[in-house]
Amino acid sequence: MTMTEKQPRWLPDISQRPGPRYRAIAAALRDDIDSGALPIGAKLPTHRDLAWRLGVTVGTVTRAYAEAERGGLIGGEVGRGTFVRDPRPAEVPGDDSGIIDLSVNALTQHPNEDRLRQALASLAERNDLSGLMQYPPVNGSARHRQAAALWIEQTTGLTVDPSRVLPTAGGQNAMHLALAAITRPGDSLLVEQLSYPAVKPLAGLLDLRLVPVAMDGEGLLPDALEQAADAHGAHALYCMPRLHNPTTVTQGAERRRAVMAACRRAGIRVVEDDVYGFLADGPDLPPLAALDPERVLFLTSLSKNLMPGLRTGFLLCPPPLIDRVRTLLRATLLGVNPLGAELAAEFILSGAALESATQRRTLVADRQAQARRLLPGATSDPACPHLWLSLPEPWRREDFARALLSRGVRVTPADAFAVARGDTPHAVRVCIGGVERTDLLDQGLRTVAALLAEPAAMGESFV
Repeated sequence: MTMTEKQPRWLPDISQRPGPRYRAIAAALRDDIDSGALPIGAKLPTHRDLAWRLGVTVGTVTRAYAEAERGGLIGGEVGRGTFVRDPRPAEVPGDDSGIIDLSVNALTQHPNEDRLRQALASLAERNDLSGLMQYPPVNGSARHRQAAALWIEQTTGLTVDPSRVLPTAGGQNAMHLALAAITRPGDSLLVEQLSYPAVKPLAGLLDLRLVPVAMDGEGLLPDALEQAADAHGAHALYCMPRLHNPTTVTQGAERRRAVMAACRRAGIRVVEDDVYGFLADGPDLPPLAALDPERVLFLTSLSKNLMPGLRTGFLLCPPPLIDRVRTLLRATLLGVNPLGAELAAEFILSGAALESATQRRTLVADRQAQARRLLPGATSDPACPHLWLSLPEPWRREDFARALLSRGVRVTPADAFAVARGDTPHAVRVCIGGVERTDLLDQGLRTVAALLAEPAAMGESFV
C-alpha cells in the first residue's frame, strides 16, 4: 500500500479483533506499522474520515489514536495531521552497519575499561564475595548509601544525609520509584513541553496523564507551571533543570527559585532529574532539592559517566517519602543488585568516578567545540553531550531525519520528546558523545551541515 500525505487511505479490518473497538484500531495500527503496510512518515486519515469509513464514533478513533500516540507509534501536528513515527526508541542503538549514530545520548566507553578491570580485580581479592550475592537490604548497605551521598555532593555541592538516599537500578528505576511515590493512577503529571522520552512509557505504566508546560530559553516558565497545575489539578512535576534533554538549557538561579516558589504555591512535588549534572563545570547552581528538600525527589545515575550496564542510580528522598519509596523498591526489585552497587561504591569512594567525570567534561567540551564549528546555528552548551538543531524552512523534522539517514547519519527528531500535539518545533537532537572515533563524528557532523546547506535538497520531500 502506498501512503502519501495527499492520500491517507488506511482502512484496517477490525471485524475479527477482540475487545473494545478503540483498542482494536490501535492494535491494527501497530500491526500495519510492524508489517510495513504503514511506512514511517505515512499520514493517517482524520478522526472523522476513519470513523465514517469504519462505522464507529469519532470519539472511538480519538481514543485509538491517543493509545497509539502514548505508545510512540504516531504523532500529530496541528494543521498538518497525524503521521507514523519511527518506532525505534530514541535512546537505543540499533544494528546499523555503516550508520553514524548521532541519536544515542551515551558517552564513549574506552576511557573506563581500565577502571572497570581495576575495580573487578579489587573485588576478586575480597573475602566476603558470597555476602554480595545474598538478598540485599532494600535500602542498600551503609557503604552504598555513603557512596551515593558522596556522589551527589561531588556533582551538586549538596551535602545530604546518607539515610535519605536509596540506590536504584539506574536512573530509569529511580524515575519509576519517584513518580510512583508522589502520584496515583489517573493523576496528571506536569512535564516540560519537550521532555526525556522515557517519561512517556512510565506515565502509561502508572496511568498518568502528561501535561506539557511551556518553556523558554531558561527552561520551565513559572507562570505556565502554576496555570497548568491549576487547570489540570496536577500536584507532581518531572523536570531536568540542568543540561536539559533535548534542548541543552540550564535554568539559572533566579529561575530555579521562581519555579520552586510556584511549586510551593500550587502544592507540587518535584522529581528533579540530574543525570547529566556531573558534566557541569562545578556545582555553581543549587539543585532544586537544595531549595526545598521537603518537596523535591532528586535522581541521578552513573550510566552516563561510567557505563550504562552498571545499572546504578541514586534517589534522594524527602524524609516523609522514604518509607513509601522503600516499599515500592521492595515490591518491584526486593533490592538493587549488591554486586553492581558495590562496584559503583568502589568507583565513587576510590575517586575513580570523579576522575572519570573530569575526563568526560574534557571530552564533551572538545566535541562541543568541534560541533559548533560545523553547526554554528545549533543551540548548545559546552558541558552538554548533545546539540539542539532548529531547522530552516522548508525542512520539517521527520523529513530532515529521513533524508539524513539516507546519507548514513541518524539523529532524533523533536517528535520523540514532545508530550502533546501542537507546538512541536521543527528541530532535531544531535548527540556527540557516543561515537568512539572523532573522525566519524566529524564525518557525521559535516553530513548534517552539508544537508542544511543544500537548498535543492531542502525541497526533496515536498515535491
